[in-house]
Amino acid sequence: MLWKRVATAAVLLPILVASILCSKGRPFEWPFLLVCGLATGACSAEFLRMFVREARDLAAGVALAALVFLSGTLLPAVLSLPAVLFFVVLAVFHPLPGADDVGEKTRRAAMLALGAVYVGGLLSTYPGTLSLPRGEHWVLLGILSVSAGDTMAYFTGRALGRRKLAPSLSPNKTVEGAAGGLLGSVALAVLYSHWLLPGIPAWYAALSGAAIGIFGQGGDLFESLLKRAAGVKDSGTIFPGHGGIFDRADAILAAGPVLFLLAAAAALVEAWR
Repeated sequence: MLWKRVATAAVLLPILVASILCSKGRPFEWPFLLVCGLATGACSAEFLRMFVREARDLAAGVALAALVFLSGTLLPAVLSLPAVLFFVVLAVFHPLPGADDVGEKTRRAAMLALGAVYVGGLLSTYPGTLSLPRGEHWVLLGILSVSAGDTMAYFTGRALGRRKLAPSLSPNKTVEGAAGGLLGSVALAVLYSHWLLPGIPAWYAALSGAAIGIFGQGGDLFESLLKRAAGVKDSGTIFPGHGGIFDRADAILAAGPVLFLLAAAAALVEAWR
């Protein structure tokens, strides 16, 4: 599996880095916005295919996730939350017509609402982070910390893994691997901030790496929970033998909100220092 991980990173990371670095100063920072929008469509489609059967539910779910994403990125702050909640209500209302069993309607409503918020809402935090002061560096720090944590968890788990972390969700994950992954996220964040975010104290960079690592690993486990519930091995097949976009973005999705908060609070930390 190692060469597949390397190949996937070799394809995706340059696209992400280029879109981030090319976005600053452009209207709506559109290159990165476009990449995040495409990821929203792909991830929401893969998520919903695990839980809904009808094409109309899939199309509605992807559209609602896209609308939540656009509401969170393009609307003023005073309008974005009401707009997101409006689309969540639409997602809940969508399954009401028809003669399906009430339990099935409830399940579809829950999955459509969760897909809209979890995919569209979480991904909308990344363009928001990019718009902050030195936001390009915070977005890169977040994505690279997640990647470093994933890589270190893999190697540490292979070499030292003994105790299962969550055997009912992901039998291959170990406590030792999770600890190694967390250290990898912290080390990457500290090194990145030292060279490219001068003024950020080492303790804050370490805290940022730890928070990103914890939320990223939580997102990975949550996707494992979803796949177990759906009875599938991977969310998609876009990367042969290595899963789909949602499989690769699960940790990045979950780390988005905490990354935004850390980047927004960084200016206060620098001023206090």
